[in-house]
Amino acid sequence: MSGKPAGAGAADSQAHQPTHPDAIRNVVLIGQAGSGKTTLVEALLTATGAVARMGRVEDGTTVCDYDEAEIRQQRSIGLSLAPLVVGDVKINLLDTPGYADFVGDLRAGLRAADCALFVVSAHEGVDGATRALWQECAAVSMPRCVVISKLNHPRADYTGVLAQTQEAFGDKVVPLYVPVAHEGSDGDDLVALLSRTVSDYSASGRIVRQPSEEEQLLLDEHRGALIEAVIEESEDESLMDRYMGGEDIDFDLLVNDLEIAVARASFYPVIGVCALTGLGLDELLEIITQAFPAPSEHPLPAVYTSMGKAVDALACDPDGALLAEVVKTTSDPYVGRISVVRVFSGTITPDATVHVSGHFS
Repeated sequence: MSGKPAGAGAADSQAHQPTHPDAIRNVVLIGQAGSGKTTLVEALLTATGAVARMGRVEDGTTVCDYDEAEIRQQRSIGLSLAPLVVGDVKINLLDTPGYADFVGDLRAGLRAADCALFVVSAHEGVDGATRALWQECAAVSMPRCVVISKLNHPRADYTGVLAQTQEAFGDKVVPLYVPVAHEGSDGDDLVALLSRTVSDYSASGRIVRQPSEEEQLLLDEHRGALIEAVIEESEDESLMDRYMGGEDIDFDLLVNDLEIAVARASFYPVIGVCALTGLGLDELLEIITQAFPAPSEHPLPAVYTSMGKAVDALACDPDGALLAEVVKTTSDPYVGRISVVRVFSGTITPDATVHVSGHFS
């Protein structure tokens, strides 16, 4: 959102793993089978230097699909965790299966996350299960972003799928960036509606430049709807009157109001990406790091003793009392049983013994 490449220089930062709750983002990826969730995770890992080379689902070389059955079937069948670091922020990406047969792992990912990326294929659109999951996230006010993937597909229809997501998810689903497909191209550019710049991916990497005449027309067409949607969620009630009166609202003010609205789940940005070409990856990382909330901003679950008595509310404090949930346990033939644990408060150290003394909901 700031226009600064979020992934720039990230390779060196992978050795530094932030641990404070304010510097962590727990993000679950939701979408139907084949929408490109695993490939998107792989692209983000590569863009930030977490892995040296991007794997492929077809080759069985992705980080998330490591199980023999996943490699053989070329699809995700279980919840996978993929961490990466962008600057001073650690992002835990939770890749979930898209088939209804594995809904248990999907719900485990929802419990472990603070925010969600809804991945929708640009050539398939929104299915019924994804609509239902959007409503589940809405019921608990989980912040969400819509990622329209596979922009390089021969049958990609960004405009049509965008309209479909807005019909399915509501009028607060608004593009933050608009992809541009030039003649003879699958789409090399993203028009940033807030900053009124263009991210050009036609060469190697991302170059931010001023819009061409064609891109300026696209910007003018879409920017007004975004500005109005952001201002409607602003706590400053005078902004709408000022905007309708012709005032050009300050960019930093708009960004601040946008980030607040996304974090409190009252505004849902849309971004088009192409994992294979890198289009939109930096912009998506900016949304995650700058607008998605940290665990310290997420309400902790209600806690009860083993006798059913409510416990006083805890804080998201590494030095506080331990509050954690085992999200998933798997058995590895080489290392034995492995558990993915979401820590809400306190700290778990290697070889620590933990006594279960209560439960939460």
